[in-house]
Amino acid sequence: MKKLILSCIAIMAAFVCASTVNAQGFRVHTKQMGSTGWVRLFPRTSVNFVDTYDNNTSEPTITGTWKIKELKSTAQAMSDANYGMVTFGDAYPSFNAEDKITFAADGTFTPNFKSNLKNFFKGAGTYVAADEYDFHPDAMSGSVTTVKMVKLKGVNRNFDATSTSEDDEAYIGYRMVEDEDADEAGVYFMEVYLLDYKSTSFAPEFESYYLYSDEKPTAAMSGMAILFTMTKELE
Repeated sequence: MKKLILSCIAIMAAFVCASTVNAQGFRVHTKQMGSTGWVRLFPRTSVNFVDTYDNNTSEPTITGTWKIKELKSTAQAMSDANYGMVTFGDAYPSFNAEDKITFAADGTFTPNFKSNLKNFFKGAGTYVAADEYDFHPDAMSGSVTTVKMVKLKGVNRNFDATSTSEDDEAYIGYRMVEDEDADEAGVYFMEVYLLDYKSTSFAPEFESYYLYSDEKPTAAMSGMAILFTMTKELE
């Protein structure tokens, strides 16, 4: 990404300059600047940064390092749903802004979770692409959410801090979603669905809700999955 630094009075020149860039777009940011060093050449109040970027709207691949953006299915949201007498407790996954995971091009993944999502992502392992998977929002609805899947080896399907499952292979689902709040087209975040676990530390009652409890993935309904979003870190 090229960056041109212009003063406030040079906005028109910025538009002319940006228009000469083939197959690229531009956006203008105004940032407050100090008065030290070379910045003295510009007005003290602000400097406009014009970013040129490739106008590429193709989805990103899963490879790279991803940082958590939001935990969608919080314990409160799950408790508010009509699941009957389900016990969530403090062991249910929580949000930590430092949670990350890296999917390397060689088929290995390295989790770095500070929250109790680490009770599922126990340590470094491997991943391979799998089939797509259709979620039903509930047992009665005909609409579906389709996710891509990867199979992870090296996880704890017990989702527990004190016990580890003998079976260390599980699926996760993911979707790339274009960020409508971004300043430009082609900015994506990733939805991650934990859909293949049998927790022994929280919500063990979920087992009775699984439609295909002896098959993988176990969660046939989206309400059984733990959903969080992640943004890709710049390389």
